[in-house]
Amino acid sequence: MKYLVVIFIVIGIIFSTSIFFHSTNTTNDLNKEVIVNSPIDQNKQFSKVSTTLKLMEQDDEDEYTIEWQTSSEISDKTYLSQDISLLFEDGQLKETMTVVKENSHILQQKQKINGEDSGHFEAVTFHYGQTHYPNDVIKSIQSMSYDELYILDSPLSPIEYFKTPTTPSEIEGKRILDTIIQQNLEYTWQELIEYFNIPLSNYYSVPLTELYKYYQQPLPKLTIEETEEMLALTWSAIYKYYFLGIEKHNGTIVSPVDSSVPLILFNKSNSHILIIFTSKDGEKYNIIKNTGRF
Repeated sequence: MKYLVVIFIVIGIIFSTSIFFHSTNTTNDLNKEVIVNSPIDQNKQFSKVSTTLKLMEQDDEDEYTIEWQTSSEISDKTYLSQDISLLFEDGQLKETMTVVKENSHILQQKQKINGEDSGHFEAVTFHYGQTHYPNDVIKSIQSMSYDELYILDSPLSPIEYFKTPTTPSEIEGKRILDTIIQQNLEYTWQELIEYFNIPLSNYYSVPLTELYKYYQQPLPKLTIEETEEMLALTWSAIYKYYFLGIEKHNGTIVSPVDSSVPLILFNKSNSHILIIFTSKDGEKYNIIKNTGRF
C-alpha cells in the first residue's frame, strides 16, 4: 500500500472570514455565485441523494479503475442546484468534481479514477439547491451523501475490494489500513492544534469525511434546524477556501489535491467554526468561520 508522508513546514496562515460566495467551473459552464448563505427552506428537500464508488476494471496486477458517481433529485425544479464532491484516498484529497444547473431537479456526474496498490477511498458530497419566492425571498435546501471503498492489493492474491469486510483477509486488511491512516491523520491534526494553540476542550471535532453523519442527527447541544445552519456555514467555507483552491501565504491559489482531510472544530458556544488542514507542501491552515447566528 502507499504509505502517507506528512511534511510540516513552519508556516501558519490564519484566515478570519465572514460569509463569502464564489462561482465555480461546472459541466455546463454556468458562471454564477452558487453556494450562498440563505435561510434553510423547511418546506422542500431532496427526494434522493447518492454517492457511489465501485471498482470498474483491473488494468494489470497493480492498477485498477474506480468509478465515482453522485446524483441528487428534488421533487420540483429548483432555480439553481449544485453538487460538490470530494474524493479522499488514505486520508488525502485525491480529486474533486462538481455539477451545477439552473431550473433543474436532477443532477448527475461521474468520473473514472485510476489507482494502484491498497487503499481506502472515501467520497463525501454536499448537495445544494436554491429556491426563490416572491418579494426576492431566497432560501436553500441541502443534503449530504457518502460512500467508501477498500482496495486490498497483494502480490500473492487477486485484488480484493469491499465496503464492509466479510472474510478474515478483508477484516485484517481493513484493520491495517485504518490503523495507518488514522495514525497519520491524528498526528497531522495534533500538530495543527498545537501550532495554532487551539484549546481543544472548547470544541467538538468532526473530520470532513464524517460530516455526513450529522445530516439527520444534531450536533451536540443543537437542534436539527440549528445543525443545518452550522453545516451550511461549514460547507460554504469548505467550498471557498478548500474546494475551489487553497490560497498560499504569498497570495497564489493552488489545488487542494494531496492536502489532508480537514478537521472541523465546532466551538461549544456556537460562535465560530475552525477548519484545519495541511496542504500538499505541508503549509498549515486554520480557517475561522464566524457564525453570527447563535
